[in-house]
Amino acid sequence: MRDAQSIESGPGLDVLELIHESIFVRDLDGRIRYWNSACTALYGWPAEQALGQLAHELLGSAHPDGLAALEEQVTATGRWDGELCRVTASGQPVLIDARWSVHKNPRGQALGIVEIGRDISARKAIEQSLADSEYRYRNLFQAMAASFWELDFTPVGGMVRQLFAAGVTDLAAHFAEHPQLVREMMRRTQVMDVNEQTVRLFGRDNKAELLQSVEPFWPEASSEVFAQSIVAAVSRQQHYAKETRLRTIEGREFDALFTASFPPENMKKGILMVGVIDLSERNHAFAALERMQAELMHAARVSMLGELTASIAHEINQPLAAIVTNGAAGLRWLNRPMPNTEEVRTLAERMVADARRAADIIARIRDMARHQAPQQAPQLLNNVVKEAVQFLRHELQAQGVEVRLKLTANLPRVQADRTLLQQVIVNLLVNAMQAMADSPQRLIMVSSRAGTDGRVELRVQDSGPGIAEDHLPRLFESFFTTKASGMGMGLPICRTIVEGLGGTIEARNDEGAGACFIVSLG
Repeated sequence: MRDAQSIESGPGLDVLELIHESIFVRDLDGRIRYWNSACTALYGWPAEQALGQLAHELLGSAHPDGLAALEEQVTATGRWDGELCRVTASGQPVLIDARWSVHKNPRGQALGIVEIGRDISARKAIEQSLADSEYRYRNLFQAMAASFWELDFTPVGGMVRQLFAAGVTDLAAHFAEHPQLVREMMRRTQVMDVNEQTVRLFGRDNKAELLQSVEPFWPEASSEVFAQSIVAAVSRQQHYAKETRLRTIEGREFDALFTASFPPENMKKGILMVGVIDLSERNHAFAALERMQAELMHAARVSMLGELTASIAHEINQPLAAIVTNGAAGLRWLNRPMPNTEEVRTLAERMVADARRAADIIARIRDMARHQAPQQAPQLLNNVVKEAVQFLRHELQAQGVEVRLKLTANLPRVQADRTLLQQVIVNLLVNAMQAMADSPQRLIMVSSRAGTDGRVELRVQDSGPGIAEDHLPRLFESFFTTKASGMGMGLPICRTIVEGLGGTIEARNDEGAGACFIVSLG
């Protein structure tokens, strides 16, 4: 045992060497008389250097109330507990949770002070970090423009465990079959806290009335989204997000982006963090934008029809002229002394066929000119290509342009509005025709093939001079045009249509083959 000098240590003090907490004894003058191994491990001073030293000087003890006040307390009451700032032999600051008690001999005379201490620096650092994190979280929770909710999810967790114990394996299917169970889970999910943005969005400037079950804020039609969020939490996903409809406390429904995060530390406590962003204004703006784009697309189609007036008139005149010719011939056969009814029947059948051809031409023009909301449906791309080429048949002949089709059979159908898809193809063909106006050879290659990931690819390639390199990056910009009379809207509209269908469109120059436009659709 280390020197205890005048301190009557008593039997068993050697046991203190086995204790992991630092223990030292100082006499009434403050000098260290006993120093265990844990003290050496904590402070870095070996016993031979610590013994006889003034404890507070050696260890750099400090306390906000001053050491004198602590000494007065331990002298008066026999005990003191608290935290002390100290410095190790290497100059490292440490925070000590210390307990002082007066050490007495068997006659009750005070011999010194026994200190039992432990280093709480790391714990305090963690606590401070958590406090800082909580402070930042609370500030962020209140300051964010989004609506944030802190929910007690504990009862729902118990209900889910009961379902699994009862043999339910497919939680999503079970929720679909039992929608009222989802509503009950909503009723058992309690709001613990909300930020000010939530009060403004959902409440009536009264936070307290929002601290209830979440069920009133969810319309029946949105129950599936709540159910999906439970499945996501149980599946140990990190987060879940979905657009849905939510309801204010006054019953007004609005479009919202609902998000939920599932950090493990929160899930263990049964706490669920939910964020809500009001999408009403965005959706209204999008709807206005979709209407504007539809107007623009319609205007572009009408403008294109105007450019093709001569070709359209010729297309219609052909079957009409044939009808007149066949009708006149039929009358001559009927006016003969011996009418040839078989010949008249043949001419009448031709007249009917020509009338139908004229009606088909007018129907195609009417579809292109009609202003209606897009209606997506599975389409055979090859058929739409053939219709577009047929629509421009006379114009292609008038311009001396040859179109070669290389269409791969049995391609997957693409989800698209037929008229809009036809508008894209017609626009690309017209652009190709105009680009080859001064070319000696005028050839357009139109090909289709299966792309990657089940997509379908369409290529429109011409034999013109190609696209100037400095024009390529701006080709799909609105109002950018290389034509003297162009408006610069055709290709931007094509891009809008294609991207609206979930596809892509790009332009490039193929060496020795002019410009090539590639459309990829799912």
